[in-house]
Amino acid sequence: MERAFPYSLFPAFYCPGPIAAQCRQLGEWGRYEHVQPFVVEAGEQQETELKWVAQKSLKRETWEPLEPVPIPLLPAKTGCKFHPVSLEELTYTGRITTDGEGEAMTMCPLNFTEQMANFFLDHYNDAFGSMGKLLEEHFYFGESVLRGKARKTAINVNNLKIFTERIKKRECPLSSASKHARLLNLLLRESIFDIPPNLLAENIHEEMKIQRNKILFDNAATGGALVYCPFSKGARFEEGCLIYPSSTSMNLLNFHKIALRCEQDKTPKFDAKFKPVKFKLKGRIHQISSSALDEEVFVGVRSDYHCGVWRLSHEINPSALQVVQTEQMATCINVSPHVPGELVIASECGAAYLWILDKGLQKIRKETENLYFNAQLPWRWCDFTAHPRVYMYADRTGLDLTDARAGDTYNQTLFKIGATADCHKGERVIFPKHLRDVNPYHYLITTQYSAYIVDERFTTVPVLKWNHMLESPPMFAQVVNGAVTNRTNKIVLGTQRTQEVLLLQYSGGTQLPCQSFGPPQKLSSIYDIMQHLPVRMPPLNEVVAERLQSAGAGLATLYHARGKKTLSLFQLNVAGDLFYQTLAPQKLSADGKRTLQATRTTTGSEHEPDGATLGDGVQSINRGPELRQDGAHDLALGESERQDEASPSRVVDNERLQPLTKQGTNTLSTPSGAALVLCRKWMKSFLKKQVQVPNGCEALQNYSIVNTKRLFLHKAFSNDKESNETYREIWNQMKAVMEKKEVLCHNTFPILDPVSLPDVVDPSVWRDELSERLTASWEGKWNEWWAEKLDVNRDKKSQSVASKKKAGEVISSGPTKRTYGELHILSVWFGRLQRFFRLE
Repeated sequence: MERAFPYSLFPAFYCPGPIAAQCRQLGEWGRYEHVQPFVVEAGEQQETELKWVAQKSLKRETWEPLEPVPIPLLPAKTGCKFHPVSLEELTYTGRITTDGEGEAMTMCPLNFTEQMANFFLDHYNDAFGSMGKLLEEHFYFGESVLRGKARKTAINVNNLKIFTERIKKRECPLSSASKHARLLNLLLRESIFDIPPNLLAENIHEEMKIQRNKILFDNAATGGALVYCPFSKGARFEEGCLIYPSSTSMNLLNFHKIALRCEQDKTPKFDAKFKPVKFKLKGRIHQISSSALDEEVFVGVRSDYHCGVWRLSHEINPSALQVVQTEQMATCINVSPHVPGELVIASECGAAYLWILDKGLQKIRKETENLYFNAQLPWRWCDFTAHPRVYMYADRTGLDLTDARAGDTYNQTLFKIGATADCHKGERVIFPKHLRDVNPYHYLITTQYSAYIVDERFTTVPVLKWNHMLESPPMFAQVVNGAVTNRTNKIVLGTQRTQEVLLLQYSGGTQLPCQSFGPPQKLSSIYDIMQHLPVRMPPLNEVVAERLQSAGAGLATLYHARGKKTLSLFQLNVAGDLFYQTLAPQKLSADGKRTLQATRTTTGSEHEPDGATLGDGVQSINRGPELRQDGAHDLALGESERQDEASPSRVVDNERLQPLTKQGTNTLSTPSGAALVLCRKWMKSFLKKQVQVPNGCEALQNYSIVNTKRLFLHKAFSNDKESNETYREIWNQMKAVMEKKEVLCHNTFPILDPVSLPDVVDPSVWRDELSERLTASWEGKWNEWWAEKLDVNRDKKSQSVASKKKAGEVISSGPTKRTYGELHILSVWFGRLQRFFRLE
């Protein structure tokens, strides 16, 4: 049955070529587009009736959360040791428009002048003390002879001293090894910078650009670093293993056993008290992939330049098998569902490798350029298909199928960005996934605007498409097969930067064409917990809000199909926090009202249901931020109220499909008592781990204490008796003031002559670049100085000069030119007229 192909697909326009600049004009019947007739048998006489069915049906299975917000699965393990960089700190705030167009710029411009102006103040250790740290290991101050590798990497200072003596260089009066010179170096190192300003500006601008792009969209996080592996299932319980990274650097790999217990008439609960098995890696974990074969689970882990494989089962603890290193940065890793110990890896150089354990890497394919047009993007992706030697190869422009048995000669186009898939301008592939659990011929492809399902037997034309309307591109996706229980298939999409979670439902693909059910359903995000946490001091609230707003790092699902049907979603953020939310299907009661199959026990009064259907066709179960409106009207294109009558030939149980009404569904507004307790425990554990981070950058620096006792030795005053006595008296007075904890002032030393203030420095005399920068810094005009230095305001200056020149031409081209005497006479007459009117 899985190999069957639908006998008829929904009609669609086929438009080959690149993306069209203008939308196509549809005729009257063309507006219905994805609609086709179905023959329905009615009555005992086998009479046939023709009914029209749309590809995007308004009916859907109603899945509602048992709690209105995600719940912490584990307490917080780490705190934030530094203030995370935000997009507002790196870019200009406000709306910036270009001169020729009225639209705002798509890419946020960097606020480079402010960062460059404050670099010497906020990061003085890097600006003035970096060369000494870099060259410290390359200088040897000992007297013995260097041996081994040290002779190639280090320089003996004694040899350098002999060399300077031979060339008769002028010696420095201070010895390089004296404590006096070292102390003076510590005191004066802030006056002389180690890095040239031009080089520093170039590096800062490049780093700011990298940080901004990483905040907006991080390629390395594609696929997610969270995996759930089921072990055993029962009617009221299910055991499995959650695999995820933790720690501040996200380099600690955790294999955590959890158990789901479903008691009768009670909320399903997770038992996560088992002690996890941990492996500490040397790099940040970006992606985790798994596959179960012969009751064993093989896990692939990807960092920047290393990939590793682990093996575990229900009875055997996880163990590391092998680790490989890639020359270029790895962009994906996937485990084979066919052969144990096989994986595929892709890198930024465009190469895809088949990794067989104990045999190394074998190159499958390499593309130095993008597949279908020159997008100049190095990201690549590779995955297994239904055949163990046919691989999916993808980049930002499309997907290909590569047969390793035929070499590089056979490549089949599966999907490409263009008019065939009705793509938007600038649309790119974000995350492809093989839907092996639902249909071995289907692939899920997500972009910034849409989600596609493509059949490899009917390439280039998607068999189903959604406009997801998410604020940021979906980088995580999980698919749940519902055909076994006569339910719809579920697709869960997750974003990284905004932590959005979206639930899609569809069916078909074998005997019947693919059909979507209901609009996309937006689920709660992790940040929604903030409104239910206890109120703290404003600084603590800001720290907790920043932690909850951390970008997403992974998404996993657990579908419990035995006994009570529940769908659990696990969410992981970049800080290592794990949250989950459980959904349960709704059914109609005898009086026609919707009730949840799995109820929860609440500690407060019941709340009235909320309206949960937004005007743009997206069903929301929380009161989060509004979604993007692009393409929202396309979700229900060509649908009418008559679609409540569905064909009985559907595979999906129609009794479980509920029509979408304006009243929406039952939406819980307050978490239960048990959920609130878990949220408060998480907040309490996080605040215990949290190190208080000051707002100012100066407080984050490690100040070094310089002992100035050696600078003013007692021997310097031993020659003169008067100075020696003065020195002792001053010492005693300072000691007395310190014992009383008073403040040192001029009255403390009446025996000393007051020092006159130096003359005022005229900045106009000092015209060198360093003096001008110091003057601008003293006056608080570093931004203007750097803008003038980098010639940022060239266009504004040229416009002001042109306007002044034009104004001068207008004045000079007047009809009459009056002399100074004439103007004086006119002014006198005007004065007399004013006095005359005042007297009257």
